[in-house]
Amino acid sequence: MSKYDAVIVGSGPAGASCGRYLAENGLKVLIIEKKKLPRFKLCGGALSSRFSKYLPPDFKKKVLNVINRGVLGFRGEESVLKEKKEVAYIIDRADFDLYLTQKALSSGAELWEGVEFFGFFQEKGKILIHTSKGKVETDFLLGADGFYSKVSKILGYEKEKFYRSVELLAEGDMDKESVIIEIGVVKRGYLWIFPKGDLINIGVASTGKENLNKVLEEYVNKQGNVKIRKVYKPKGWFIPFTESKGDLHLGKGRILLLGDAGNFVDPLLGEGIYYAYLSGLKAGKAILENPENPTRNYEKKVEDLLSEFIYAGKIARLAYGFQKVAYRMGAGKSLEKYMELLKGRENYKNLYKKGWVDFVRSFILSFLRL
Repeated sequence: MSKYDAVIVGSGPAGASCGRYLAENGLKVLIIEKKKLPRFKLCGGALSSRFSKYLPPDFKKKVLNVINRGVLGFRGEESVLKEKKEVAYIIDRADFDLYLTQKALSSGAELWEGVEFFGFFQEKGKILIHTSKGKVETDFLLGADGFYSKVSKILGYEKEKFYRSVELLAEGDMDKESVIIEIGVVKRGYLWIFPKGDLINIGVASTGKENLNKVLEEYVNKQGNVKIRKVYKPKGWFIPFTESKGDLHLGKGRILLLGDAGNFVDPLLGEGIYYAYLSGLKAGKAILENPENPTRNYEKKVEDLLSEFIYAGKIARLAYGFQKVAYRMGAGKSLEKYMELLKGRENYKNLYKKGWVDFVRSFILSFLRL
């Protein structure tokens, strides 16, 4: 039976960042990936520019579009803000995940691709793992296996809060340096239009019960933001999120959960790649600093992320509960402040606390304009 210091299930941003960090620090690491890389992954593919300081210098060769212009729309109205510097990047997840995994392998990690993880049990201080390639033994198990995480389910966790999402790719014309966010399309959620290389990515996410395929189809047929020549078949997936401490699933003992498996996703716009990557780094550090009980250390290390999720959740409840007011705020200074967050110069806590005056003002104005 093969033995490893750490076994990671899933080679997305969370698993790859953790694998790279642990391998760089001398651990024998195995990454198990169910599919052959590169594999297709449903995702809007937007990275906030604050992400760049954590990534290897050559990551930009994997960027499809550099974004410096944001458009906020609400039922036919729109507010536009253009920045001098980039605020986000658009990537293809299949290519980007492969890139991150290769960085982990170049640091010394081992990859089993096309191998299915079946489960695990603990015996005499060791974790025994069953896979389609056989059994392995490890000191630490890291579940980075996404929304449907088997590691998470075996530990007894269940997904309770999530967006239902549907997206499609289209051929057409749009400003390749812009992203468009539309509110007022669904009750709690938003619609996006992102460039994706030479294609256009259009999607919608909601926590409600709307028929998202129908919402997306009607929007595509009626919208005037971009010129569309051909539309490909829509596909759907789920985006978990955290808005309170109990929503964050960290793991137990020497078994940790990362990325979507642990619900490390912003509840306002569902940004997950950035937080997944950071969860992998923090999990790796937690293991090295406290190998006897890494989950306790992990909990401390992710306090800053949890704070962001809590305040993003507060903003989300207000923004989606009063979407017209949210648009008025965005058309004022709020969109500019959000751009600062994407650049890493602001945080959700400050946006929430400083935004109350703007919210009240916009709330009053929205009624005066009725």
